[in-house]
Amino acid sequence: MKKAKWIWKAGGAAADEYAEFHDGFSYAGGGAEIELSCDSNYALYVNGRLAGFSQYADFPHYKVSDTIDIAEFLNAGENVLKIVVWYYGAEFQTYYMGKAGLIYEVARGGKTAAWSSPRTRCGTTADYVGGLKKIITGQLGYSFRYDTRRAEPALSGAVVQDGMPGALRPRPIKRLELTDTFFGEPIFGEPIGASIGGGRKIYDLSRERVGFLHIKFKAESGALVTVSYGEHLADGEVRRRIDGRDFSVELIANGETAEYLNPFRRLGCRYLQVDCAVPVDVQFIGIRETLYPLSVRPFRADTESRQRIYDVCVRTLQLCMHEHYEDCPWREQALYTMDSRNQMLCGYYAFGEYAFARANLKLIGEDRRADGLLSICSPSKVDLTIPSFSLYYVAQMREYAEHSGDDTLLAEYYGKLRRIVGIFADRAEGGLVPAFYGDKAYWNFYEWADGLAGTLWGADEKRFDLILNALFSRTLQSMSAISRRLGRDADGAGYGALSARVNEAINARFFDGGRGLYKTFENGAHFCELGNALAVLCGAAAGGRAEGICAQLAGEGGAGGGSDGLSGGGSGGLSGEVVDMVPATLSMICFKYDALLATDGGKYAAYVLSDIDKNYKYMLDAGATSFWETIKGESDFGNAGSLCHGWSAMPVYYYHKLLP
Repeated sequence: MKKAKWIWKAGGAAADEYAEFHDGFSYAGGGAEIELSCDSNYALYVNGRLAGFSQYADFPHYKVSDTIDIAEFLNAGENVLKIVVWYYGAEFQTYYMGKAGLIYEVARGGKTAAWSSPRTRCGTTADYVGGLKKIITGQLGYSFRYDTRRAEPALSGAVVQDGMPGALRPRPIKRLELTDTFFGEPIFGEPIGASIGGGRKIYDLSRERVGFLHIKFKAESGALVTVSYGEHLADGEVRRRIDGRDFSVELIANGETAEYLNPFRRLGCRYLQVDCAVPVDVQFIGIRETLYPLSVRPFRADTESRQRIYDVCVRTLQLCMHEHYEDCPWREQALYTMDSRNQMLCGYYAFGEYAFARANLKLIGEDRRADGLLSICSPSKVDLTIPSFSLYYVAQMREYAEHSGDDTLLAEYYGKLRRIVGIFADRAEGGLVPAFYGDKAYWNFYEWADGLAGTLWGADEKRFDLILNALFSRTLQSMSAISRRLGRDADGAGYGALSARVNEAINARFFDGGRGLYKTFENGAHFCELGNALAVLCGAAAGGRAEGICAQLAGEGGAGGGSDGLSGGGSGGLSGEVVDMVPATLSMICFKYDALLATDGGKYAAYVLSDIDKNYKYMLDAGATSFWETIKGESDFGNAGSLCHGWSAMPVYYYHKLLP
């Protein structure tokens, strides 16, 4: 931008505040575009029409701008520009708090036609109720309340802000597309438009959807209309409140028919519920989906059932792709390394597109947590980290380079990768890395399974875990491969040698010869599928050990092995004794499959496909339109289980690998 300044309204900024900025310019035809960026989120209106939305998720030190072609919205003569900015002003797991501000510049025919400056008229928006600070979840952040009575704001000149971002970076991915509205059908067959007096009305969107609330309704002026949203119904209604979470937004009626589209807060849901203390005429209500534009590669499975599984997996991926990959669109919309690793692997095959994955990896790489580990999500400044998830980032980077052929990202963030690996290596004692303890910022999480979910304040005392060390060994192998790709052969040899030493220590401290399995923890008798699969994959379980473990993972020689708790509860021990292993969940079962296929792919391919059939047909038979966080569905996590979770799309990857 040539002339634009970083501006805000007079009087400063507060948490959960909306400001609007007005400008104008003349137009006589030809090309015209606007570049803009803000903190925290924006909606761009040109001559009253929505022309752009959704600030890219970024950091104050890594600020991204959008460039939007606005020619189709312009008229000959004078044109009106309005930008509404929602400033969050608080830390969430999906937002790194910066300073409130907006910068924009309109280019027309190669000349600057309008730009942010003290001449920009701005003020607090009157129709959005600011300062409400109503939390949906700690990941998502704030809900909203919109007043359809539309009072006019008081406007004055803008104030140029200190601390303007440095060089703005262009959005590294395509902007989201806004689809037509998917209208909800009222439950119980009541016609749309039927009034509800002092009660509620529920609408079914036919399947899981993600996008902006679109509603047309009428109620007496000043009436508060609450719209709750969810993925399932419980006790005849949308489950709005769950352990402090509040899945609802609010509208204030104006006594006339009002139509409203919210361009800020994406809702992930299947059901919408309208509640009000007075009669409401709902003429329509629905979701305008906001999707990342993609082309889906054609794929034909060998059976109709597997084709259905594949198609729902692809839709699950798409519902979890916006400014970045998201774990789940209903509850969090957060970018985790482990979750997105699964999503990226599937996306390489389903879409054949690498720019989106690259942008995700770069965003994660810009995290600047003080201790060198990665924050729990990106972008975020929340003082919490899952140490094992930092290791997945190294694997993600390697896999991206191998699938895309692009080594430039490895070169750019090689120093960061080395630092992450170095943190674990420096903590090693006797060849093993202890679990992170003594600091409430650490969460020793491995997966949502018995004994593996950890606690939010780290280990109570020093201990050594199989999963962390097997992951570390695999990470060292990834670093060795990355180093060699970049021509750093000496580094590669060093990482490979260190991996071998970690494997020796794993064998010495965790292997139970009597059971032919690796213990999850050095002390006790906890055995799990994830830990043993990783012991195979990192190479610690060499020779006949790998074959014996895989036989137990596949349920051979004893009680049938069950994945994710659907069937069985253990596997046969080498001595004939039944050995219980905590099953791998939907998020981590890929490592079990990989261990089986790496040991004897031809032998276990049929088992992997059959196991996928069992788990995913179970969800489909239960009515799933996208795949769940865990096999328990909504009842998990105290009734907060997500019914759309990106990590569960893994059949895409295995179908491409195993089906003819």
